[in-house]
Amino acid sequence: MALFSRRFGLVAALAVGLAAPAFAQAPAAAPVRGGALTIGVESDFEGFDPIRAGVYSNSTVTAASLFYETLMRLDDKGNLLPALALSMTPNEDGSVWTAKIRPNVKWHDGTPFTAQGVADHFNRLLDPANRFAGRAYLAIEKVEAPDDLTAVFKMRGPNAALPKTLAQPTVTTLIISVKAAQEKGADYNRNPVGTGPFVFKEWRAADRLVAERNPDYWDKDKPYLDRVTVRPLPDSDARYASLVKGDVQVIWEDRAENIVKAKKDKNLRVLTWVGSGALVIPLNTQREPLNDKRVRQAVSMALNRKANAAVLTQGLRPVYDDPYGPSSGIECKDSGALKYDPAAARKLIADYGKPVKLTMTVTASPRGREGAQVFQADMKKAGIDVEIKPVDQTQLVKEALTRDFQVTGWRIIDLADVDPQMFANFHSKSPINFSGYNNAEVDRLLLVGRTSLDENKRKAAYCDLIKILNDDAVWLWSGSNIDFAITRANVHGIPGLRGGAVQVEGAWLSK
Repeated sequence: MALFSRRFGLVAALAVGLAAPAFAQAPAAAPVRGGALTIGVESDFEGFDPIRAGVYSNSTVTAASLFYETLMRLDDKGNLLPALALSMTPNEDGSVWTAKIRPNVKWHDGTPFTAQGVADHFNRLLDPANRFAGRAYLAIEKVEAPDDLTAVFKMRGPNAALPKTLAQPTVTTLIISVKAAQEKGADYNRNPVGTGPFVFKEWRAADRLVAERNPDYWDKDKPYLDRVTVRPLPDSDARYASLVKGDVQVIWEDRAENIVKAKKDKNLRVLTWVGSGALVIPLNTQREPLNDKRVRQAVSMALNRKANAAVLTQGLRPVYDDPYGPSSGIECKDSGALKYDPAAARKLIADYGKPVKLTMTVTASPRGREGAQVFQADMKKAGIDVEIKPVDQTQLVKEALTRDFQVTGWRIIDLADVDPQMFANFHSKSPINFSGYNNAEVDRLLLVGRTSLDENKRKAAYCDLIKILNDDAVWLWSGSNIDFAITRANVHGIPGLRGGAVQVEGAWLSK
């Protein structure tokens, strides 16, 4: 059965763009069964009930992907593959999508997985009573289950990108057992039940999470590993040292020095994924003095983004003037980006007429501190004082989502289509619009990008949109969204790091 109708095939293919890993693991004769794998990630997990967790970091998606699955999957070239759904087919205008559910799948507690479970998951997230901020990522009105193997997605309007939006593991798309969540209550957040390749065994906060092979997994050939342990190791140098010693076999990494060293080590392999999205510096447009456009523009022109990235990342992350990235398929001839011009920034501050003092909230990590120090030095040249406020990542996320910041660090994660992130971050009614930005024309363009079935119109809307955002200096694009993982040489079968997540359903260890 086709994954989507012929009429929508081209639309969906264009919407995803192509993102391919710069490094492909060398093929081996055949996967080896057995063994245990330990993954080092940058932070502890928010929990595994999306309602209670609120957000999934890439560390949490790495762990959640052991237990939960998406309806569809994406291969490394952006092609749709069946998973919990065998197909997704639209009606004539893309306002309704019908998913045919894979038969004979079981939840980890032994109960049957059906279309009702799909409907329960998404409708729970969409229910306003649950106050789930992540519902802004979904353009779904409701999901119905007319029979056990049919889930019908009724959209808020035409939407060509739904299958690929649902194919990447995120806080919204990884399907949980709502029945188990209702039975366990608050305890479910630490005791996930899904359909995935591994079953939950143990979680020691700030230490480790342990999962074991699911003997009843629907894909009988997988997983190959017997056990997976995910360890939060916030210090990147300690994380890298654990890999070199062999205490862990895979790490997520973003520290340039360690990536460069790993490329020279014959015992290690570096996996690289060039995705959409960007490393960003959001400015809170609701807080003085950043509620004044002159100050925001001064901050933008005072920041030497490209030179800073070259130093901080040793050339590993080029800087673009938009958050789309080469893999999005969106290329804007004119992004309207404000150029580096500290003299013009000083004039804007003088015109503002008051001293400008900012607090920048960053993660208490070498990467966070280094980036903040560079920002602080650039701002000083324009007469802007910056205080650096280092916090742990969980606190940074909390402060961002409650708009309790002036300047912070963030990342627009790699997604198969740019709509969910752009709509969630910049639409005036979005609960995740933590910069507090409100622009009627931006809202209109976001709706064009979300609902139009004409891919050229969508691309034009996103290019018009970025000109407005860059002129208003809402977020500053400080680096491209490239994810890295480093593995021991005997680790195989890890796919592209979509959204920065390390997925190990098909991973195996050579002897």
